[in-house]
Amino acid sequence: MEKKWICIEIFCGMDVLDDLAAELVEAFGVSVELIEKGVRFYLAGEDFQKASEEKLRSLLKIVKESHSLPMLPTYRTSLLLDDDWADRWKEHFKPLRVGKHFLICPTWEQPHAAAGDRVILIDPGRAFGTGHHETTRLCLEWLEESVHEFKNMERKSLLDVGTGSGILAMASALLGFEPVLGIDNDPEAIEVAAENLELNHLSHKIQLEVTTVADVKERYSVVISNIQSIPLIEMASAMVRRVEPSGRLVLSGILVEQKADVQAAYEQAGMKLTRSRTDGEWCLLAFE
Repeated sequence: MEKKWICIEIFCGMDVLDDLAAELVEAFGVSVELIEKGVRFYLAGEDFQKASEEKLRSLLKIVKESHSLPMLPTYRTSLLLDDDWADRWKEHFKPLRVGKHFLICPTWEQPHAAAGDRVILIDPGRAFGTGHHETTRLCLEWLEESVHEFKNMERKSLLDVGTGSGILAMASALLGFEPVLGIDNDPEAIEVAAENLELNHLSHKIQLEVTTVADVKERYSVVISNIQSIPLIEMASAMVRRVEPSGRLVLSGILVEQKADVQAAYEQAGMKLTRSRTDGEWCLLAFE
């Protein structure tokens, strides 16, 4: 019997999108795709019964209240069969060039790499980080542009906080950072990252751990994190403690209107902003 999937699309403003995506990941344990006017995710048909729809509406009420929205974000559902699901999922993930030499390629596509390209194979699905989102691209571009600043260092180490799919950790290893540690408080994200490391033959170069930045003991040349503004602010002191005295701290997952709050938290913790870059509604902040 052919399996059925439900596609759920929720429509909301950019100021709500960050928190809504995080709530959906937490509530349903799914990967959330950002679309033009909101978010999209998929559930197996048997999972989207009355209980799931009630849970979704309760979640939307929480978002409405926390953001003082005049009404609940609207949503729509559509039914997909197995073949539709596979085609619909894959049509959004094509090989993508980021920066000068990164080529992000889903596993079902053939990468057409040029000389000097650094190819990263990704199996999208259960964890954030395919290179298609602005925040991931900002981080990849910073890594590529800034790696020369560390070329004379005997040890150029990197800590990826909230590693998700492992894409930033893999990019760092390809650029020559070593050692590289990717951490996440979600065991499933670490499982996905480990699978992607295996795909790219990088398991021997990157260590993965289910832990928090507060429990990391070492300091690193670069600490990078592409998550969300609220946890970034909450973790400011712990993040700063993991940076070597001459190191860099790079943050993304920040909406432009949240930039000032994140910057203030890290400057209060002793960091100096050296670079800021935006892509659409999102920005990256680099400190030393």
